[in-house]
Order: sequence, then C-alpha cells, then structure tokens
Amino acid sequence: MKVLIVDDHLMFAEALALTLQAKLPGCEVGQYGCAQALLGDEAALAAADLLIVDVAMPDLDGLSLLRILASSRHTLRVLLCSGAIDEDVVEKSQRLSVDGFVDKSEAAAELVTAVTKVMAGEGYFSESYRLLASQTAPPSIKLSRQQGAILALLQQGKSNKEIARSLSVSLNTVKTHLRLLFDKLDVPNRTACLEKARSLRLL
Repeated sequence: MKVLIVDDHLMFAEALALTLQAKLPGCEVGQYGCAQALLGDEAALAAADLLIVDVAMPDLDGLSLLRILASSRHTLRVLLCSGAIDEDVVEKSQRLSVDGFVDKSEAAAELVTAVTKVMAGEGYFSESYRLLASQTAPPSIKLSRQQGAILALLQQGKSNKEIARSLSVSLNTVKTHLRLLFDKLDVPNRTACLEKARSLRLL
C-alpha cells in the first residue's frame, strides 16, 4: 500500500508516517509539506493508493487540492485530517465525496483504524464530523469532478490554456465545461462565477 501525506505540520506528518509504517507492514509513505509539492509529483500520484490531506494549509488548502485532483484521481482514496472542523468543511468535503475524515487529536491507534477502514472501502468519519454532518443540509448544487477541478484552478487565476495543461484535456473541453459551469451557476463570466461559488460554499 502506498500512502501520500500532505500536511504543512511536519511533526504530525512524520509521526503519522512512522506509525503507519510500524503498524501496517508493507506500507510505503511519501510526505509533502504543501499541496503544490504534491501536484508537481505526478509519478507518485499515479502510483498512490491513499491520499491523507490536511484541510488547512497555506497557499492551497486541502479541499482546493482535492478539487484539482478530482477529475483524475479515480481509484485514489482520500482521507481528510484536521485539528478543527466546522459545517463549512463538512459541506465542502461531502461535495467532494471524500472517503473519510479523522480528527488530528485522535490517538495513533484510531488514525491507523481510519486508514485501514478507508482502504477496505468502508469509510471512516470521526464523531465530530458525523455530528456536524447530521446537522448540515445536503448540497443544493452539485458539480462534476471536472467542473470542480476547473473551478479550483479558476480560483488560482489560471487561464484556459493553463487549466487544459493542468488537467491534461483539450482547450475545447475546458471551454465546454466552463460554459456548463456558468449555466449551472447562472453567471455570465469568471468573476461572477467565483463570487457565486464562494457564496454557495463551492470554494
């Protein structure tokens, strides 16, 4: 099993890596201190089985990273981790269909349980997440994985050509998805699209 950890808290990432390697024989772990570092390592992403991502990171947060990866991650399972959680995180993670969420305050044994269950296809969500999820209304607008990825790249100020390169799709495909995105959000342009997306907690 190949696991990638993306977390700017290096001590936590290192401790988690050592725990997984000790408790799960054959587990290979790669560590990244920021989302951009992971995005630059396509070979590791292609070979990974599980991605453990911190929600709160500078520059590009964990949820935005998942939106970018959403159109291409396919069989890659995702476990979110954070030291704090609120309704906004729950709603956004539900839109992204993550496989699990674990609170960083959990004991090491519980972190291993979370990884084991997610890899078994069972999913794992900490009690704090489940409580908030039960109080959160279901998303009113659902985006496709491709649309979510394009929206995240729009937020970074990427041009259509840059988006096409990032997602390995044609320029026409990007334009088509942008039109569909504008129609779905009922907006005329990129600026209005980003404003509407933020108001709907899509970003």
